[in-house]
Parts: sequence; C-alpha cells; structure tokens
Amino acid sequence: MEFIWHGTASVEITASAGRILFDPFVPLKGSKTAVKLEEFDGFTDILVTHGHFDHIVSIPEIVSRNPQTKIYCTKTPLQTLSRKGVPGKNLREIEFGKQYDVGGFLITAIHGRHAVLPKADPAIVWKLLRSENRGNLPFLLKENRLCREKDETVFYQIEAEGKTVSLMGSLNLREDIVYPQNADVLVLPYNGWEDTYTHAARVIERLRPKRVLLDHYDDAFPPMTGLIPVDVSRITREYRGRVSPMQLRKAEELL
Repeated sequence: MEFIWHGTASVEITASAGRILFDPFVPLKGSKTAVKLEEFDGFTDILVTHGHFDHIVSIPEIVSRNPQTKIYCTKTPLQTLSRKGVPGKNLREIEFGKQYDVGGFLITAIHGRHAVLPKADPAIVWKLLRSENRGNLPFLLKENRLCREKDETVFYQIEAEGKTVSLMGSLNLREDIVYPQNADVLVLPYNGWEDTYTHAARVIERLRPKRVLLDHYDDAFPPMTGLIPVDVSRITREYRGRVSPMQLRKAEELL
C-alpha cells in the first residue's frame, strides 16, 4: 500500500486493487504548495471528509475534466457540490456507521469531529488585511460561508491488502464513539488548534496507531494560512520513528 500527499488534506492511497483520493484541493495564488489541477485527473473514486471549502471547492472542476469520477460524501457537502454544478450521477451519499466497497477498498464511515478553530484575533485580522495575498480574502470569505461542515466530519477506516488505515478529516474525536485502535497507519491533519501538538498527542494516545503520517500542515490558502507556520518539529521529536510529516508527492509505502 502506498500513500501520496498532494498538499492540504489531499491524500492518494494505492493498493493492488486500485487507488482512491481524499479531499482534492488546488492551493490558492501565493501558496508555496505547488499542486496543479491535472494531478487529480484519472481518479474514478474520490472521498470527502467534510464540507469545508479546502476539501471540496476544486471538485466541480475535477469532475468536469473527469466525467466518470464518483464523489463519496455526506449530505451537506453533497448538497453544496450539487449547487456548484456537480451532476447527480457523480455524487454518492455516504452514511455514518456503514461500510462501502470503493475502488477495491473496504471503507467504513465513522462520525468524526472537527477541530475547534481559534476565534479571530484583531491583530491577526490586521495582518490578513495587510498581507500581499489579501486578494484571496473575498474568495475565502465567500467559500467559508457557502461550504459548511454541519457536524458531518468523517473518520474513515480503510482496509486493503490485510492492512488498516485510519484517515481523519480534522484533528478531533467524539467522546461517545469507540474508534478503531492499532491501525497500521493513521493519517492525521496537523492543524486547527492554537495548541495543535496537545490535541494530536491525545488522538495518538487514544487510537494507538503503529505509524502516523501528518498532512494538512502546509500553506495552502494564504493569507489565512502561512501567517503562523505550522511547526511539526515537536510531535516528530516526541514520537520519533513513529510520526512523520508527509512530503509533497513523495510516496510513503506501507509494506
């Protein structure tokens, strides 16, 4: 099994049976994450973890270029994508607690939880307005309003080749759900909190994966990202040999 990170939360998983893609997103102007729309061509199965813009806004154009692509998502992002022009024939609604055979992978959709985003700080807002990438702000404000999460973040449990992968849509878990433990790999989005390390460590201790791959720590939609760079050094130091940040387009293999 192989993992390739395409920036933000866009993760490709390949196994002997096929390949699947999660949350494709083309970074905005000014981002240092150089991902192009063409990277998402050729996928027949795309899964969405939740409805925020950085997880779905590139999908309409991807489907336009790839008319056979099927999009698997919960009700809210499905409705958003439909309003954005994605044909109904390309959309597949998924429900929590159910298993799906997608591209040769056995996938269980479990109810996750989104990180609690920090409240706007006046000093940060001032920096946003003065940023060289402030031209992205009208788009970001519009898409933040249109692309809602509505407590539908998915925690995907993926099985293939006798291995298990847990893929989180956001760095948080529900207290009332018993999540699978001891996965061969946990794909963990390393952002969303003022103290990201503490929340990531809690998740790792609760899920006890054998290996952790970090994603979603890059500067994908400036100026909302990049003002305060995400520091992955502490978690990689504290979990040395077990946690590693994914590198753009570099394949990570699970033997």
